[in-house]
Amino acid sequence: MPTAQLNGIRLHYYRRPGYPFVVLVHGLATSLAFWYLRVLPALGRDLGVLLFDLRGHGRSDMPPAGYTTADMAADLHALLGHLEIDRAHLVGHSYGGAVALHYTTLHPDRVQSLTLADARVRCFQPSQRIKDWPQAAMWEREARALGVSNTDDPEMGYRFLEALAESTVKGERALPERVGMVREGRPMARFSPFGLSRGRNTTAERWLRLLRTTSARGDFTAPAGLTVDSVREVRQPTLAIFGEQSHCLVSYRKLRKTIPNCQGILVPGAGHFHPVVRPLFFARAVSRFIEGVNPATPRPTDGGWVESQR
Repeated sequence: MPTAQLNGIRLHYYRRPGYPFVVLVHGLATSLAFWYLRVLPALGRDLGVLLFDLRGHGRSDMPPAGYTTADMAADLHALLGHLEIDRAHLVGHSYGGAVALHYTTLHPDRVQSLTLADARVRCFQPSQRIKDWPQAAMWEREARALGVSNTDDPEMGYRFLEALAESTVKGERALPERVGMVREGRPMARFSPFGLSRGRNTTAERWLRLLRTTSARGDFTAPAGLTVDSVREVRQPTLAIFGEQSHCLVSYRKLRKTIPNCQGILVPGAGHFHPVVRPLFFARAVSRFIEGVNPATPRPTDGGWVESQR
């Protein structure tokens, strides 16, 4: 896959020709492989697609600073300019959703629609304590099993990822099934942000290096100019698609109330990583949504379609 030298760093990306154009932005501790392996094959083949590794992730460079949503939105803007993509449908998961939202507030003329998949929006949800999560008792047990003593940490999502990375590197526990979907109070479905293959240790080590040798830890929690007022100005058609058991449901509810043209889907039984645990469901939701903005858009047709809107 090619790279582009932009904003003083090298960004690794994948581009598939087609129309309309969809840009998918992954979240923290993953890479463009988050989309490439499971979601991309389920999207309509006629769609143009751009995937890229956020700075500090995958095969992109890891500079010492520049990890706020504003910094990464600037990287996205530079990449779209480099590839001469004038307008696109943005899709972002988790922190990538916050990046996509921030980009939309800064460059509304470049965004045709916005899909936010389980994005925690800090101006709406400044803290993430386990006690506020669905299935809180289960997640507290998992956190303690990973060696996290302070389960009242307001940044528990980040702390959980760090502890999972440490455990992965040490080879102490295999926990991929604990971050996907939940049924009847028990984790199910296999997914880990660090992967399930031999390369998972390398990915986990890279995440720990990012946290410990750059400004990323502080940057991830910086407001960086994304405010309630700026979100309120978003006029693009927006889809908020979150797992029914997500720890980001506060953001989901406030996004729906704040953005004037915002649809909502809750994925039944799913948690934070629903796009890769339920890729066909996710691809259908995104394709149907984009089709409503661009009526000629093809969408996957095999299998049934069930959605939960709240």
